[in-house]
Amino acid sequence: MGLILLILTNLFFPFAALGVLLGFLFSARRGLLKHLKQELRERFGLEAEGEIPQNAVWLHCASVGEVMSMKGIIAQLKDFYGKDIIVTTTTQAGKETALKNPQITKAFLAPLDFYPSCRRFMRIAKPHRLFVVEREIWPNMLEAARQSGVPAALINGRISAKSARAYTLVKPLFARVLGSLRFAALHTQAAAQRYEKLGIKKENIYVCGNVKYDTLSDNPSKLPEVDKILTALGWNGKQILVLGSTHPQEETMLFRAAPELIKKGIKIIFAPRHLERRAEIADTLRQSGLHYAFISEANFDKNTDVLCADVMGMLQSLYARATLTFVGGSVAPRGAHNLLEPAILSKTVLFGKHFYNAPLTAQALLEFGGGVLVDENNFKETVLRLTADPAQLENMAQNARKTALSFKGATDKIMELVKTYERKTA
Repeated sequence: MGLILLILTNLFFPFAALGVLLGFLFSARRGLLKHLKQELRERFGLEAEGEIPQNAVWLHCASVGEVMSMKGIIAQLKDFYGKDIIVTTTTQAGKETALKNPQITKAFLAPLDFYPSCRRFMRIAKPHRLFVVEREIWPNMLEAARQSGVPAALINGRISAKSARAYTLVKPLFARVLGSLRFAALHTQAAAQRYEKLGIKKENIYVCGNVKYDTLSDNPSKLPEVDKILTALGWNGKQILVLGSTHPQEETMLFRAAPELIKKGIKIIFAPRHLERRAEIADTLRQSGLHYAFISEANFDKNTDVLCADVMGMLQSLYARATLTFVGGSVAPRGAHNLLEPAILSKTVLFGKHFYNAPLTAQALLEFGGGVLVDENNFKETVLRLTADPAQLENMAQNARKTALSFKGATDKIMELVKTYERKTA
């Protein structure tokens, strides 16, 4: 039954792909197709012979976040195997990020999950091993690896309850491809139970934690730049609330609370999750009556109360200078972004109830007193209460750091699995 479903998906694929492409070409996002010819070559696995290093260790990632989280793993895999590392991603931004890593020999856009494309890529690359990262479970990619005799494993794996229920509808298909995995290193016991039900053998499942917590830095690289901005604003010595990875609903919550926070001397920095929303945010700020500035414009003056961090790569350094932090995607129902980024910097973390992408870290922060649950009704009062009690805030901040440190170690566990597997098959 699994093979029949795989064949059916490939028969249907050309029609679905054409529909998606036409929709994209007639959408406002068509400008993102800047290198269409090259992208199509890579998407259909049409690279030339010799363009892809052969017998390399292949990692397949989704996008920028997954590529960044794999930095430590990639370095250790390169050292352990002594082979080239190639990375495929599903986004152009992910590919560009991978190309900046000197440990990675080549990076490509992943072939579409269409068996002829995956099979061609596999034939040209002849990879030594395939490591699929997080939740990039593409049936034809794994089937092509199985048919080619390429050992495949899932590392830093996760799966939501919603996705698991959806996969159950075509369980024979996933049982076929997941059953071929040599091992699966997963975030949580819940993920382990879900993958076992979908077809990964229990003896091949290991709970190792999340490697992205091993990449948490308590020495952000852009602190001098942030300090220069705060000096220009006259914010040195002020209480600063930093909100990271915000969505529209959370910005509305913030703007409603802002006037009273500002009256108490609290300065505000927020970093939108999606920078393409900048024009929309600027319109909202203009209508709010708040004194605001954008980091990208460098138009800082001492009347500014609200700063929009509309730049990439600065959030961790902004967290480092915060009095109190909020992590977005949690009041807005997006599952919560990385709650431990501010926690590792000894910052108390506010977040909403929608933390289904990070249940363990959220629950640990709440249990150990490093985080506080907020919503649109109590956000303002919670900020005012905590900023008025520096002693409590400092105690909670230290609890947040201890919580963050407790989640490190997944990289070493995954590498031990890799080495154990290689010893067994040697």
